[in-house]
Amino acid sequence: MRQANLVLSVKNSKRKAWDNERTDVTGTHLFRIEMVHLYTGDIEGEGSVQYLIADNGNRKGSFVALEKVTGSIGGRSGSFVFQHTGTFDNGRVKEELIVLAGSGTGNLSDLSGEANIEGDVHQASYPILFDYEL
Repeated sequence: MRQANLVLSVKNSKRKAWDNERTDVTGTHLFRIEMVHLYTGDIEGEGSVQYLIADNGNRKGSFVALEKVTGSIGGRSGSFVFQHTGTFDNGRVKEELIVLAGSGTGNLSDLSGEANIEGDVHQASYPILFDYEL
């Protein structure tokens, strides 16, 4: 297993309505966020991601996402899909990223791997240690 040090930065994001987007509705709010991530370091590239988020209004919730990353790892280029799952609680986020099996293209067709992210919600960037095999 190899390790890559990288930084995930949010290039842009847009919140979209999904279900009960009204703020006067009590209970869990469901919404989507479309985001573009920029990866630098041992992975160079860009990711297009769709988050589905459940927020209970008490600064707690969970999310899932799929992200297509296009770029290079160790001089090998192509694309792959990260599956994101995570939670947030009182301004902190914990997130797991897993490369979906068989999602790689080009010279990344046999990529597998995973990473974890922890930090403050809405940081400008997140350092990541990515464990992977090619």
